[in-house]
Amino acid sequence: MYENNYNYNNDNNNYNTNNPETENINGSLYGEVPRKKSSGIKKIIKPFLIFLCMAAVSAGSIAGYRYIEENGLPFTEKAQKTEARPLPVENEDSSEALSSDAENAEELLREASLIDIRTHTEPIATQAIYKKVLPSVVGITAVFQYQSPTIDFWGFSSDPTTSEVPYTGTGIVMSEDGYILTNAHIITDDNYGVSSRVTILMADETEYEATIVGYDRQTDLAVLKADAEGLTPAEFGSSRELKVGDPAFAIGNPLGFELFGTLTAGYISGLEREISVNDTTMKLVQTDAAINSGNSGGPLINEAGQVVGINSMKLSSSYSSAASVEGLGFAIPIDDAKEIIDDLTTYGYVTGRPQLGITYRDLSQSGSSYYSQGAASNGVLVVSVNKNGPADKAGIKAGDIIVGADGELVSGADDLKAAISECDAGDKIRLTIVRNRNYYDTDVTLEDAHPDNTQDR
Repeated sequence: MYENNYNYNNDNNNYNTNNPETENINGSLYGEVPRKKSSGIKKIIKPFLIFLCMAAVSAGSIAGYRYIEENGLPFTEKAQKTEARPLPVENEDSSEALSSDAENAEELLREASLIDIRTHTEPIATQAIYKKVLPSVVGITAVFQYQSPTIDFWGFSSDPTTSEVPYTGTGIVMSEDGYILTNAHIITDDNYGVSSRVTILMADETEYEATIVGYDRQTDLAVLKADAEGLTPAEFGSSRELKVGDPAFAIGNPLGFELFGTLTAGYISGLEREISVNDTTMKLVQTDAAINSGNSGGPLINEAGQVVGINSMKLSSSYSSAASVEGLGFAIPIDDAKEIIDDLTTYGYVTGRPQLGITYRDLSQSGSSYYSQGAASNGVLVVSVNKNGPADKAGIKAGDIIVGADGELVSGADDLKAAISECDAGDKIRLTIVRNRNYYDTDVTLEDAHPDNTQDR
């Protein structure tokens, strides 16, 4: 639970023409033409012409031999030593097979997405909405391992003890075979890392073990896979069809599973609200339907019983001692989330997003006067570097200070993120680094946000 401004709710020719009518030496296609007797001049010229032809043939042969000596004979033993694979000979049957394979591949691509966004249908009663959506709502328990040092009577530390910290939240069934959509902050934590064990609780109290397929902290989305069959997937509607004033409903598990399947109702209060959380700005749907702790990852539902958003956070800070914020909940629009969810389901991470492979924070927030007394007073402090990640390969180390990117000043984390966001995975970015009060430039080849690289944060 974030207590400052905005809170997450815990939780792939040769053409041969054989003409039977071959042309003879006189250009006729229809047999020989009677020859005339040669004149005396022709008798003199003919041997000379023959000599010229022989000379031309000889010169051509010499050039040909030189080419063969340098390049080898085509389609001979020397040429066949290459590893080039010949193209398959296509006939009518093979063409049909290739066409069939292409159609099957397209079908598989269509089926790869678990989010089938449908157009808005006719409104249904609130009771019917609840009955329709509840079987697709699950409770999620994420258990984190936490190690704490133990100090004995004499003040000496001993082996750390391991304890478990459970978080609870809500999820949405995406497929009959157990793919679940939820928030990343339910199964990841800044202090405890990634959950070591996840269980899924259904509305009929059936419980399943689940694994983490993939998560994306930047968009606060995660995909789980429960060991289940025959589940009821939710119906998804387009969040782009929403208008301010539309009815909105939320189903979730506020404060744990004792209040499993709580329904709240309200309206769509705003669209494309830019909310910054954890140095990331997201465009969210605003609603006054109550979103409480434990509702995270649950569905925001339209009046047709279609899921149009994933409930993620609420505004919870107090503006005065006499008043607190109420009725300001936010959800991730499903149209924006679809591409992320597809990547997480297929690859386990978001493809094409460039990463440095570091954790960092603003230099001003480092808490150390050493850095402020050095050559840099503004910039980004590198807290850790992922092994074999892009930054590691470029020689960047923990403790370095990033003060420039492609010649532009980096005064804080926002500047670095902005510079990286203009690049694609595979692009190079030149970073200016301060180390031991000396300035260095290094080129970093950005890579996909693969789990092996870890997302910059």
